[in-house]
Amino acid sequence: MEDNEENNDDDDNIPDWTHLYEARVFEDEPMHEAEANAAEEQQPPDELGQVLVDAHRDAETLKESKKFEKMLEDHRKMLYPDCKQGLKKLGTTLEMLQWKAANGVSDKGFEELLGLVKKMLPEGNELPPTTYEAKKVVCPLGLDVQKIHACPNDCILYRGEYEELDACPVCDAKRYKIRQNDPGDVDGEPARKKVPAKVMWYFPIIPRLKCLFRNKTNAKLMRWHKEERKQDQLMRHPADGSQWRNVG
Repeated sequence: MEDNEENNDDDDNIPDWTHLYEARVFEDEPMHEAEANAAEEQQPPDELGQVLVDAHRDAETLKESKKFEKMLEDHRKMLYPDCKQGLKKLGTTLEMLQWKAANGVSDKGFEELLGLVKKMLPEGNELPPTTYEAKKVVCPLGLDVQKIHACPNDCILYRGEYEELDACPVCDAKRYKIRQNDPGDVDGEPARKKVPAKVMWYFPIIPRLKCLFRNKTNAKLMRWHKEERKQDQLMRHPADGSQWRNVG
């Protein structure tokens, strides 16, 4: 592994919610910012806005509530003054991060692109200037994730009784990557960060279910098997089959 090799694993945690963002075109005469914000708040929220409103209402902690409050503010904020395309700070940032993840663009390359686009936009625009700032704008949308080190050959996960090991007890594969020209631990020198050879991303089930139930449409689908599924002894769903019931 090269010393300057970048790790873009965090891109996988960017939620694919761009289909919820709909840019709207305003054909009326431009209003002052305060009037525009007031009119925006009175209008029914779009799908992404409704998700944020529901999430803000159901927030379990004050810290979480403030995060969604800030996201709602960014969702209403124009990308730049008098933006006739109706582009918003949150929606534009989310779409650009999705493009970054889909095309495998490095953090450094994406940051250079942000700088170029920011210069092209009118003065006073709200586009984040760095990759770090862009991810901060959408970070509450991401799911909680646990990163667990794994054997490169998929023998074990380094957790529980294996948590403190540096090599796989099954195949002897090393837990961490060996950098080129790595002198190892040197007395008097700070220890270099070890890079795991393989990492498993685990999304806990409870936060995932909470995200699904926060959306009214998804919540209805999640309850379908209990509330709307027909029980008339006919084969209408795979779960009606005897093989399904006998599994486990």
